[in-house]
Amino acid sequence: MDSITAFSLTGFASSMFSPARLAAIGSLLFAVVGCQGLPPAAPAKIEKGDYAAVVKYLAERIPYEMGVSAVPGVSIAIVADQRVVWSTGFGYADAARHRRASGDTLYRVGAISKVVTAAAVLRAADEGLLSLDRPVSEALGDWRVEPRRNAAQWMDAAPFTARALLDVHPNTLEDTMGRARADMAYALLGDMVSQAAREPLDAYVRRTIFRPLNMPRAGFELHERMVGHRAAGYRRGQPWKETPQPNAAADGLWMSASEMARFSAMLLGQGMASADTGARPVLTAGSAQALLALETAAGSGLDLNCRLALSWLAAPCGDGLVSAPSLREHSGATEAFHSRWVLDPRDGLAVLVMSNADSGEALVGEVATLTMRLMRQARQGM
Repeated sequence: MDSITAFSLTGFASSMFSPARLAAIGSLLFAVVGCQGLPPAAPAKIEKGDYAAVVKYLAERIPYEMGVSAVPGVSIAIVADQRVVWSTGFGYADAARHRRASGDTLYRVGAISKVVTAAAVLRAADEGLLSLDRPVSEALGDWRVEPRRNAAQWMDAAPFTARALLDVHPNTLEDTMGRARADMAYALLGDMVSQAAREPLDAYVRRTIFRPLNMPRAGFELHERMVGHRAAGYRRGQPWKETPQPNAAADGLWMSASEMARFSAMLLGQGMASADTGARPVLTAGSAQALLALETAAGSGLDLNCRLALSWLAAPCGDGLVSAPSLREHSGATEAFHSRWVLDPRDGLAVLVMSNADSGEALVGEVATLTMRLMRQARQGM
């Protein structure tokens, strides 16, 4: 199910959003929202299974949040029981070309790329192409390990195996060097998958994961079929030119909300694609569970209110109903894009929110958390 919801403001509905006017319009939106005061009130009660009430409220709330954050475009998707119950866009994917955002708009998802790279590692292990525990020098004899030994020592990833690299993580939320180590680990993991599969990481993921899930445009590398669907990023109110990332495996993925929803449905289905994409296995149940379990807080000795993870942030912050051990959350950011992904394997729910501005971090966090809270209320009838 996909629809496009136009983001309009009285007096501006028919106006053309040129890049030169974008910042000014954003400021005006912020001012108008400020005059309006509080956001639209959430439903006092949501009947069990009434996802339509959730969608109706979010269709009012998201434009409000866009005005507060001065974000030109937002896309969202919601999954329940492996079914995409809502996928839509608000505002503009590309203001200069007057192209509206939709559920199929492609955004750079930043660090969320790591989860897909980890899925590729586990898929290669499922196929017997790559061992998670065998030293790389033995498992991939013709792979040049020598130049990477210093990197392995720096990352504290000895023995140098895929499993050890998947375990590289920051020691605190402020550990920027730890984050750099994790980025390097994923660069090496992507390299390992490519070497084991004898094809580029992008080609392997498209063939073994994206194609079975009907995700034709998502990818680590830009292709012609993606051009008309990519969102334009905005930084400080001005268009931002996206360039290819040197570490695509860690933060270079382009994906739409609707495609992330299909990937989420596969994880919720223990590695099986949903019925509307063929109900075929993409990962083994064990690998799907291992992907969801890629959080390292349990053995880290960290005392954090929000549990730190390598790829997932287990137990998101800021909402008592949402902050639960069953949840998995991941943020992604680049110079001009922000995304938030919240997944609840226990209740079979997933929420994806994407934006195309550097000012979108608070928006995607607020909307993703709010949406998951409302969906849980609709599950339970509260």
